[in-house]
Amino acid sequence: MNISRRRVQQQIAKLKKRKFFDPTYDVVFKKLFSKDETLIHFLNTVLRLRGRSRIKSIVRRKPAVVLASKNGLEEVRFDIHAKLGNGRYIDLEMQRASHDDFLCRVDLYASQLAINSKIAFDKSRPARDRKDHPYLMPQTYSIWICNFRVAFCKNYREELGLFRFSDMGKSGALPVYDRKRYIIYDLTRFKPSGRRTSEDLWMEVFTQMAKAEKAPEVKDKVILDVYTQMQVQDSPENIVTEVATGMVTQAEISTRLGTARRAGHKAGLKEGLLQGRKESAAVIASQAARIRELEAALAMQKA
Repeated sequence: MNISRRRVQQQIAKLKKRKFFDPTYDVVFKKLFSKDETLIHFLNTVLRLRGRSRIKSIVRRKPAVVLASKNGLEEVRFDIHAKLGNGRYIDLEMQRASHDDFLCRVDLYASQLAINSKIAFDKSRPARDRKDHPYLMPQTYSIWICNFRVAFCKNYREELGLFRFSDMGKSGALPVYDRKRYIIYDLTRFKPSGRRTSEDLWMEVFTQMAKAEKAPEVKDKVILDVYTQMQVQDSPENIVTEVATGMVTQAEISTRLGTARRAGHKAGLKEGLLQGRKESAAVIASQAARIRELEAALAMQKA
């Protein structure tokens, strides 16, 4: 994708008029959770862990995993991939826009997370334990923060699991298998509880920070540090440029996909879907190449 320097400079100018970055953009999202303390605080909040069950440590894992298929080896890239101190594994994803096959993507990522976690889990188990319980799985959480209307969500937070159809509609129904869980946040449905809980504060980070003029008046040190770290004016110029480039790139992707969909509708549903997928694949591939270029440039600057 050919992203003009002029458009990036225009976006930089817009960014510098803001107090804080928008954490729903990929570069900012990853910067936000680059500190272990911040990620642990967030996970304890969204997993609703209390007391001794709270996470105290994490081990970050490679974001890219290989998916084998008849077409060869394809890559699934997680936004945030980590093993928690309590032995669970998580994939944390930020999504700004919906797309075709969204639920399929959620399940694909969760399945790949489960498989990779199983491999890592077995490496840490005694041989006798692996022999006695060869199919034992670790617990995994696939967490998605969605900045769009998620059709199946009734509330801003939904936790999904494996249930019996015969239990549907019954009060107190529990999942029959709880080692593979999904947590979906629909930011468009969020309404503050009025109690200023940690979950309220984190949801406000994603829904209000981009337009905020100052940090909230709270005692939570991690949340206050998040607002400090996300200030535009205090960030290095290369970070501002990287964020601006990512914003322009995502805007271009949305525009092209919209154009492809409209052309597809005119040409017929079947042809339109094919066109949209081809356009999407090409744009995403270009975006990935651009991100690699930025990462290489940043690495050289640090060196």
